[in-house]
Amino acid sequence: MEAVAIYKLIILYMLDRAGGELTMPRTSSFLIENGYANFETLLQTYDEIEQNGFVTERSMGGKTFLQITEEGEETLGFFADQLPDGIKQQVRTYLKDMGREIANEESIFGEYYRSTFGDYTTHLVVKESGHPVISLDLSVPDEETAKKAVSGWKEKSSELYQQLVEMLLG
Repeated sequence: MEAVAIYKLIILYMLDRAGGELTMPRTSSFLIENGYANFETLLQTYDEIEQNGFVTERSMGGKTFLQITEEGEETLGFFADQLPDGIKQQVRTYLKDMGREIANEESIFGEYYRSTFGDYTTHLVVKESGHPVISLDLSVPDEETAKKAVSGWKEKSSELYQQLVEMLLG
């Protein structure tokens, strides 16, 4: 089997095992760190799997997520047996080891944009099982403050959520 085809299968297998989506840097780091691909072949692989309809990309909170499509799942179903068991085990181990970080990437995010009034709006979200637990839009005066708010959200969202619930319900 051609090397690029193996890379495609690895990505599809990773997405499938991760529940459907991962950030592009997660899949890239696995492939590069394990010596399966270099940056150039990885870009080609991402381009091809998207053009073939095996994955879609979505951007959220400054991150690009890859999502496996039905076509990707079907393709994986046809060819998964051609992916060596050793690679499958590496993927499972990687996802298990990175589980908490991966969950946080998908469940806690923030982004900001310039509003029509000239200030900035931050959009801050915490999700659990794919459903928003809290979503907060915060107006701030400048981009630097917006960046700090997004960064602070990622570090302190659990604590802030707990305090907010206690204040509202306590």
